[in-house]
Amino acid sequence: MALLPSEAGEHTNGELVGGVLGQSVQTRPDPMAFVHALRRRWLMIVGIGLLIAAPAGIAVWLLVGTQYTATAVLQISMMETPVAFQSEMSMNDPNRFEIFKNTQRQMIISRFVLSSALSKPEVARIPDIKRELREGDAVDWLTRELTVGFPGRAEVMTVSISLDNATDAHTLVKAVVDSYMTEYVNRENDRKRLRLSELEQICAAKEQDTRKKREQLKNLGQDSGSTDAVTLNTRQRIMLEELSLASRQMANAQFETKRFQGELAAQKAILANLDNVSVPEIDLDILIQRDPIARQLSMELGWKSLDAVYQEGRVLESAKGQYVTRLNKEVENLQQQYDARIAELAQKAREKQRSEIEEEILRLETLLATALEQQESYSKEIAAMRAEAEKFGIVSVEIQMLIADLKQQEMLASQLASERDKLRVELGAPQRITQIGTVEEPRIPSNTILRVFLTLCSVLAGFALPAVAIAFLDANAGRINNSEDVSKKLHVPVIGSMPRIPAHVIHRMSSPSKRHRTWHLRLTESVDGIAARLLRHADSQQNRVIMVSSATVGEGKTTLASQLALSLARTGRSTVLVDFDLRRPSFDEVFGVPLTPGVSELLRGEQTLDDLLHETNAENLSVISAGQWDRRALAALSNSTTSGFFNELRGKFHFVVADTSPILPVADARFVSQLVDAVILSVFRDISQASKIQAACEILTAFGVQSVEAVVTGLNEHSYGKHTGYESTVNA
Repeated sequence: MALLPSEAGEHTNGELVGGVLGQSVQTRPDPMAFVHALRRRWLMIVGIGLLIAAPAGIAVWLLVGTQYTATAVLQISMMETPVAFQSEMSMNDPNRFEIFKNTQRQMIISRFVLSSALSKPEVARIPDIKRELREGDAVDWLTRELTVGFPGRAEVMTVSISLDNATDAHTLVKAVVDSYMTEYVNRENDRKRLRLSELEQICAAKEQDTRKKREQLKNLGQDSGSTDAVTLNTRQRIMLEELSLASRQMANAQFETKRFQGELAAQKAILANLDNVSVPEIDLDILIQRDPIARQLSMELGWKSLDAVYQEGRVLESAKGQYVTRLNKEVENLQQQYDARIAELAQKAREKQRSEIEEEILRLETLLATALEQQESYSKEIAAMRAEAEKFGIVSVEIQMLIADLKQQEMLASQLASERDKLRVELGAPQRITQIGTVEEPRIPSNTILRVFLTLCSVLAGFALPAVAIAFLDANAGRINNSEDVSKKLHVPVIGSMPRIPAHVIHRMSSPSKRHRTWHLRLTESVDGIAARLLRHADSQQNRVIMVSSATVGEGKTTLASQLALSLARTGRSTVLVDFDLRRPSFDEVFGVPLTPGVSELLRGEQTLDDLLHETNAENLSVISAGQWDRRALAALSNSTTSGFFNELRGKFHFVVADTSPILPVADARFVSQLVDAVILSVFRDISQASKIQAACEILTAFGVQSVEAVVTGLNEHSYGKHTGYESTVNA
């Protein structure tokens, strides 16, 4: 069906609103472009892919080669089979089994096991081993090639190797397993036997040592009276308490001795300095108060002093000297008597104090002698008690140490005896590592699936590489995939679409068969939709002279022009179809009219318009062929002759449809575009390229063309009868 204007975007006089005519819009890469490229080039991709994939698959199949895998299976028990003692491994440390398995894996690929396997004559004759022994390190090679695993976390260990010879693989795996069993598993049992012998010797030595210590404990018990720890501790505590009491008494005696010695020394020092020390004022005052003579002298001295002061103010100045002198002499005499009495009292006080100090010294000397005697007595008593306590303590400590040693010795002896008994049982129990069956020689290749997978991958890569390369190149060519590529990306309004009709069908469109009638209906519906658009433009904008062209050759412009002219003629409008493709004319063959005279003759001035018109079988349709072109005819395209030709056609026909040459290869269509009302570009899906259409639009814009629209050919999915339910008209 025709693509309606609403499907191509909003248009105004042939120009897309919101974009510049022919301007390409820069967008992100469209993944659908690669899909369309694959759709267009699938046959080429399949052909090139077959040329690449077949040799690649064969080469990979041959290069991978056949591999045979020989496998030995060994049972690795999680714990040793208990006979008399239950193992605690599973209860205390579940990870020990993983450690044990990893240890076995490392042991089987250890250098001393693999070296033992390689030293066997049957292994040394294997070609791969000969090569590695000659060129490199055979042990390293075998370490890399050998596979040791635990399938499914079971108590099973597999040892395998893959070689291109089944016998060699079998021989090598068998030799490795035999060496592992000989060099490690069997030697492990030998080590257990050696350990059992050592344990028995240690147990015997410990038993003899225990007997000696028991005899020693018995002798110490006889000396101390008991070997019971509680009794010994009680006796020792009592003895220590007595010693502590004596020590405290000794300390008190020493303290009293020191105190007495200090007090005695102080009294002697006071006695020695007694004459040099004055009597304290307070003591002297007490003596004066108690002595009547000193008290009487003190009172008289006071009264005389007061009298002297009193008389100082009242006696006449003439008599003052004699009277004051007498008073002063009396005061001086009283003061001398008083001082003498004070000195006498002080001497008595010193004598009394000396007597008291001598008595105190005598008392302190007596106490000091007594304290020294007590201190000496306590010292002897403490020395005796300490000697007895030390002796008893040494014996007690030795007994306790012997008892602790005996307990530890007995515990150790019990543990050693338990380990010895367990080891005896283990040596009689089944082995923890045993080989399951024998190593069988492989009969079927082990890498068949891998070879098939790699071959398939290479075949797919053989198809994928050309597919990606061709799709990339084709997508970069920017071919038109749908009408949106023209209307939205190039901003060229699309006024309709035409189905892509097979070549063998288009030459027999008049056939009465259902298939040909279906194609004819689709083509007619598509072109009639485009014609309806042109009729509307003709009524509103007077666009009656229409040029049909394309960017390059092979884009269906001639078919579009002829079908468009036929559709306009069917509407009852007089229409003329002019072949302006002077270099490659075609209407003479399509409509069965003579090539000459035609447009070229008119441009050269050799013919008139009436001489060029040819009637066709279609009503209201006339055709003007191209004629015999030359350089003069082409040069005349740019002069007034062509303009007058179009003006004359306007006067005779309702519509003029001019089929011109492509725009890009030659300039013919460019001159014609200046004389027409509208230009319709024929765009062929999967053939036309966006860059060339853009270049053509830019050229038309440069030549002043105001209305450029496009028709896309090849969009069969938009056929009218297929999607609107009117296909029943064809079936009828």
